[in-house]
Amino acid sequence: MDVTESSAVKMSHFATPFLAVNLGCEMIFVIDQRLKAQNISQDKSEKVLTDVTTVLLHPKLLDELFTPQPVAAHALIKQLLQDISTSSIMKLDDYSMSKLWDLMTMIFKWQLSVATNQSIFDITRRHLRSVAMLMPQFFPKCIIEQVMRRFESLSHQFTDDDYKCLNNTLLIWFSEFHTKISVLMRLGLQRKDGTLNLPSTISTNLLHNLGENIYKYDNKKNPIEEFENRCADTNEINCLLSSIEKTNSKNKVELQLPIEFGTTSSKKKTLEITTDIQFETIDTSFKIKNTDLTFIPDIPKSPQEDLLEMLGTIGDSM
Repeated sequence: MDVTESSAVKMSHFATPFLAVNLGCEMIFVIDQRLKAQNISQDKSEKVLTDVTTVLLHPKLLDELFTPQPVAAHALIKQLLQDISTSSIMKLDDYSMSKLWDLMTMIFKWQLSVATNQSIFDITRRHLRSVAMLMPQFFPKCIIEQVMRRFESLSHQFTDDDYKCLNNTLLIWFSEFHTKISVLMRLGLQRKDGTLNLPSTISTNLLHNLGENIYKYDNKKNPIEEFENRCADTNEINCLLSSIEKTNSKNKVELQLPIEFGTTSSKKKTLEITTDIQFETIDTSFKIKNTDLTFIPDIPKSPQEDLLEMLGTIGDSM
């Protein structure tokens, strides 16, 4: 069942930016690992990382994502991140994107599932700081700082109920993902049956730094040889990024936004973004038309519910 169809659950209006940014940061961690594994030259690696990060954190895209809206469907978030991942000189086929998607979703799901004493804002800040550490010196620090200020501004408007609602929305969104991931298994974070280990069994160093680049903790010498007989996906990173294009970098990229307007037959909104990182400083505030930070889906009632409501109305009038 799609998460937007649950009439019994109050859904957060601000889950979409957390999904796009946090999953996008996990995507950058994976891309960085694969570029290093392939011994891609420093200039090309820096080009890929800066282009992808610039598009992911571009103010025009964030303006759209931070607009209060029902949580985006899985397919829309996946398509958005796939478009972003190919915004540079990098190729990514469907199989590679599938593996990349498994890594992103399961690692972020694990972080959310064990974050007993940390908020989603803490995880998001660590994700962004870890991405900043991967960027070359010429990458403008203001890009990431402005994104952090957006989330900080939002956190100041959240009540305790808003936090709980956002957390529940994200957990529901990830509830259908159960893929076994080799890096999680190597670190003792996931069992052989795909379930995630409880916080009490996990290293405190990992638990206290949720959102950091998890691959810096994965220092096994021969992970493929050691785990290929115990994990369905021997080493997902080796399946990614088969080649770097020998072409000029793309100056513009067109993104299909994870926002649906009107009926399913209506055209989805697209956004054109330039990969030039020298954009001007932007206003990190956002406008909210009302103070309601949550969304309750307007789902048609079943005939049984209509009948019960009608009987209740009749009973009240007697």
